[in-house]
Amino acid sequence: MSGRFVVVAGVCLLLAGACSGDDESGGSSGAGSDVDFGNPSAGTSGGMFGPSNVAPGAQGASGACAEGSARTSRVKPRVVLVVDGSCSMSTNYPSSGGPSATVCSGGGGTRWGALREALLGGNGVVTRLEPAVEFGLVIFGTQPQCPLASTPIDPALNNAAAIGAAFPQTPPGLYTPTGAALDWVYNNMFTGTTLDFDQGPQIVILATDGEPNSCGDANTNYQPSIDAANVGALADVTTYVISLAASSGEFHDHLQQLATLGTGPAGGGTLYEPTTPEALAADLELLIGGAVGCDLALNGWVREGGECQGSVTLNGRAIPCNDPNGWELPDERHIRLVGSSCDELMASSDAALDAKFPCSVFTPD
Repeated sequence: MSGRFVVVAGVCLLLAGACSGDDESGGSSGAGSDVDFGNPSAGTSGGMFGPSNVAPGAQGASGACAEGSARTSRVKPRVVLVVDGSCSMSTNYPSSGGPSATVCSGGGGTRWGALREALLGGNGVVTRLEPAVEFGLVIFGTQPQCPLASTPIDPALNNAAAIGAAFPQTPPGLYTPTGAALDWVYNNMFTGTTLDFDQGPQIVILATDGEPNSCGDANTNYQPSIDAANVGALADVTTYVISLAASSGEFHDHLQQLATLGTGPAGGGTLYEPTTPEALAADLELLIGGAVGCDLALNGWVREGGECQGSVTLNGRAIPCNDPNGWELPDERHIRLVGSSCDELMASSDAALDAKFPCSVFTPD
């Protein structure tokens, strides 16, 4: 399973030289033969991407199409792990009681230890998915500073080592400034990505077991967390909430409210409440692994309605356009594999994707 989710990068899409002048038999009324723009010496004199500033279907002075080579890259989800570093995370897991001491402890049998193993163990979700997911980490608490108990790790691919080094064996403590931490995350880790076309879903995973308070007041205060969750929703960040507390009542209802705000009605507002380390690992796999889909970003755009004029092959096998087990165009800048084709891509550590479009429907950036 270690090779299941691998970034597919630098896959060339060799754009066929056929234009709107092509006849139905595949012949061309112009100079539209296939050109390999991966070879700078091949094709026209217009450089790597051929003549610039030419619209789809337009022809240059020689009558040849404005051809070019495009690339795809695996869409990269951004997942920020927002982890409760309060001392109650030292509680044995599962258990309903929390320690009264102000010195936190760790260990594999604690909530903290179970979460760390599920994320960073040999089969942990961060360990396995780091090539395909931009992982970041924020640990919140009130010591040695508040609300961020340690230096946050910015989201990036292949970030497991950095996150492991920043995720101590023992929670830093002491209390639970959830709202202030979430507000910082939404305002500092999800900016400037809207024009990054290979940027996938933006996700926060909040893992907590304690009732929220603030840096200057240890009394329970739910409102800052609610306010922060609304900020995240407005920023199009999906927030999943994992409760590690064996508690009910008002605290449970509060976490449920955060889960509903974080995912919206379409997400069902599920609050995840794993009661064993195995269930915790399964929930993380579901939430993060599910974000690693079968979308591939193009360094250009395909004219709407023209996608099926192109062809896509996966591992040397042609797959059909707009087919339940083939490929489709969810928008002008992405290819999406679906059904059995998606399964094949996800299961392969070295999948080869190739596509060809007539220049009349594709324009490189």
